[in-house]
Amino acid sequence: MSRLDQKYLIHRQWVPQLVGAIRDDYRILEVDGARQTEYRNRYIETASQSSLHEHTRGRNIRFKARIRQYGSNLRSFIEVKEKTVHGRTVKARIERDATAGIERPLTPEESKFLSSHYKYGDPELSEVTCHFNRFTLVSSDQAERITIDTDIVFRSGDKEESLGELCIMEIKQELINRNSPLLQALERFKFEYTPLGRRTRLSKYVVGMLLLNPNLPPRTYRSVMKRVRRMRENLH
Repeated sequence: MSRLDQKYLIHRQWVPQLVGAIRDDYRILEVDGARQTEYRNRYIETASQSSLHEHTRGRNIRFKARIRQYGSNLRSFIEVKEKTVHGRTVKARIERDATAGIERPLTPEESKFLSSHYKYGDPELSEVTCHFNRFTLVSSDQAERITIDTDIVFRSGDKEESLGELCIMEIKQELINRNSPLLQALERFKFEYTPLGRRTRLSKYVVGMLLLNPNLPPRTYRSVMKRVRRMRENLH
């Protein structure tokens, strides 16, 4: 899987109007009659938190790894995402045993897969998880998908943080198309709840880690975290 991504923080209240404005240009993904699916992520990291630090330092080439389980069918995958120097996201994954979920330790086969694709040494399962609900829109006439994630909750041990009424919308394209119907529909919200609705450099993993561990240095994520914290408070 190879794509170019654009991410946006939006208000949950915007979603019905946004979807209504583009209903003739997209179809909604439906699995077994359900149009919204629960996702469960458990992140994979090194002891020195290499992935987190590479992201917060703004490295052009960086990696992120996780176990992802789909609530619709309980299938689970080990996934590695690479951000290339050209800004493209390349994802590799293998399926894990159906009963393993996000709880069981990595198998030797999964560790071997990680050593081939995840370029930071000695990755291991972390305690950090992220649960959210997602629905997906697929363009009717171009290579474009849109995901909207709601009810985003991060957990680590007995700590829990959520994004409240904030949603993360992601546009996934083979080539960047600035004339996407969704981007045009988003323009009408441009001056509401500033700076929501603007393109944002954002990783759920990094945001979750920085919310759960406020003493970690945010570096290039400083402005994003100020935005997230301010908007969470304002939108309660």
